[in-house]
Amino acid sequence: MTSSNGQPRNAATLAITVLFLFSTALPWAWFNVQPKEYPTSLRFQTQSMISGFDFIPEEISAEAIEILSTTNLVNGSFLRGNRERYTVFAGEWDGKTAKEMSVIQHTPDICWVGGGAKPADLGQPETVEVEIAGEKILFECRIFRMSPGLPLEMTIWCALASGQVVTEGGRFSGEYADEWDRKEKEVYFSRIRAMNMFAQAVSHRLRSTGSKQFVRLSTSVEGDWRLTLLKLKEFAPKWLTPQITTAKLIK
Repeated sequence: MTSSNGQPRNAATLAITVLFLFSTALPWAWFNVQPKEYPTSLRFQTQSMISGFDFIPEEISAEAIEILSTTNLVNGSFLRGNRERYTVFAGEWDGKTAKEMSVIQHTPDICWVGGGAKPADLGQPETVEVEIAGEKILFECRIFRMSPGLPLEMTIWCALASGQVVTEGGRFSGEYADEWDRKEKEVYFSRIRAMNMFAQAVSHRLRSTGSKQFVRLSTSVEGDWRLTLLKLKEFAPKWLTPQITTAKLIK
């Protein structure tokens, strides 16, 4: 016996299937069918030798490499005697290994806080412009207390997707009642940052298979945080060289 409701059910199933295919195909098409072509794209070249400094590389664990999904990593510290120390990190992903924005979301707001660091607000800005080889590039800026008894650490970082700067926003609050509250807030702000990055990717129509890059540098805060920020902005051009590629746009 054939149910009298068979035809409506088949129609409903068909409608749901079409809706599902449309909802998955539309985002794919938005990122992959004629994505926006930018006139220029940025890539950082890092330096391992800086006059007056010794570079001390630091090994990255196999677990961290698996999470980051790349071996194209730089991690270590530049030291000038006992006077200056700049800790640096850089990661790069090509289109084959960077199909998701998540690879450049392992920032201090996530990794450092997840490791026990506590954010500190001394009035520092969330973003700063850093001039490197004549190019003004937007970096994000934070201050953390890595552990009790140690000086505060200021860090600036820049994330690139398809050669374009993307920022997270939603700075994690350092105020929490207990460990459970900290974890809840960490999850909440992680979601906010992920949504912000996705929103930028959508609005800017960045290629889903485009390259990604992340660079970060930090040093201890000694005295006025403004002086520390100035030191980071002065060191950045010594470590990083911007490579600007001009696209051949089709008219």
